[in-house]
Amino acid sequence: MTRTRTRLEPPAAAPGRIGRNPVRTVISGLRGDMANPLFRNAYALVANGAFTGLLGLVYWALAALLYDHDPGVVGRNWAVIQAIMFVGGATMLNFLLIRFVPQSAHHTGKLVLGCYGAGAAAALALALGFLLVVPPRAPVYAHLDGWLPGAWFLLLAVSWNLFNQQEAVFTGLRHATWVPVINLVFGVAKLALLAVLALTLHPGDGIVLSWFVPVLVALVPVNAVIFGRLIPRHVQQTRARAVPPTRAEILRYFGGGYLGGIFQYASISLIPVVVTAHLHNAEVNAYFQMAWALGMMLELLALTLSLSLTVEGSFDASVLAASTRAALRRTFMLMTPTVAVVVALCPVALELFGHGYAAQGAPLLQLLALAVLPKAVIELYVGVLRVRSRTQAIAALQGARFLGVLALVPLLFDGTHLATIGMVVLGINVVIAAAVLPSLRRACSATAPAAGGGA
Repeated sequence: MTRTRTRLEPPAAAPGRIGRNPVRTVISGLRGDMANPLFRNAYALVANGAFTGLLGLVYWALAALLYDHDPGVVGRNWAVIQAIMFVGGATMLNFLLIRFVPQSAHHTGKLVLGCYGAGAAAALALALGFLLVVPPRAPVYAHLDGWLPGAWFLLLAVSWNLFNQQEAVFTGLRHATWVPVINLVFGVAKLALLAVLALTLHPGDGIVLSWFVPVLVALVPVNAVIFGRLIPRHVQQTRARAVPPTRAEILRYFGGGYLGGIFQYASISLIPVVVTAHLHNAEVNAYFQMAWALGMMLELLALTLSLSLTVEGSFDASVLAASTRAALRRTFMLMTPTVAVVVALCPVALELFGHGYAAQGAPLLQLLALAVLPKAVIELYVGVLRVRSRTQAIAALQGARFLGVLALVPLLFDGTHLATIGMVVLGINVVIAAAVLPSLRRACSATAPAAGGGA
């Protein structure tokens, strides 16, 4: 156990050295973190969120500029992109890949291909249902009502599903550093293709094509790296000690894990739909959407160490307690100052977009930022539950969080005061975090649990 603690929690430099050269101490600490798979994966996912968010803002600003002659094209393309992302995202099996890839050894390739196949089939079925039901009833999707655009929609939904499952494979293989690199290339390729299509061909679906053509192109080389290099290396490294999960264990994990994932996905994507339905005007909706989007980017910080904890605990259950302690300490070391900066500066920063964003959006963003701290407690405990295969508890926690917000927002929100939404989100997360904190503390001091062990 002493050896494990040394690897997970590198000793701090001597106080005298810190005083003499703090820059060198920080660099040394960062190198130590990057040598630790728990932190290396988490930092890579944080960097990915930062790159994705920044490039996303640049992308949509450029789209609005290039298509300023017809804003309706931007709106229609955005609606199609959102539909494809929903279909592909709701059917991905990342929770299975992150949980079981670390321990699958020589079965890793079969597990990945199985998740790819099941996720792609589910995306295809859901996309087909979407095409049969939505376009005839929604004018914004009317141009999809034909065999050729419909076929493209099906292809892009499946490709988006696979593209996102790749990220879970990299994370499960403890190579999440590939994720920000791939998404950085993807983001730059989107920007370049967007400009080319807008300035030369001017197609009505140019934005959709610029978003998803790089996805199609990337699938083959990225999976060549996964199956040709990373999976064989993973098999070689884990063959001697890994105990691959049985099909029954995977199936038992599937139900509660998928339900918990859907609740988590809905808490990000469905709550804004409910809020929009209660808003009185489009301007307030713009203030809300900006604050919500920034708040959800902060929530990614709470999620990254939880995913990395799941991988490390699944890879070696004997380090779960030490990994949980290290993840909890590092989460609050990083997030507390981040939240403080956001709370202090967001009124000034949002003023750059207009006074309304600062006056109405800033109070909401401040409360969403504060809610990230109890969310971190919940997410880290969910990471422990994933390692222990307690999927029913995961579904219950994520369901309570989502359904609590879903029930209270329509009840308390009057359509004008956005801060009410932030108070609901903060309150629900504080209550649930307080409920799971004793179990998380026990997990920090527990010995290696058996799968399905108690909290």
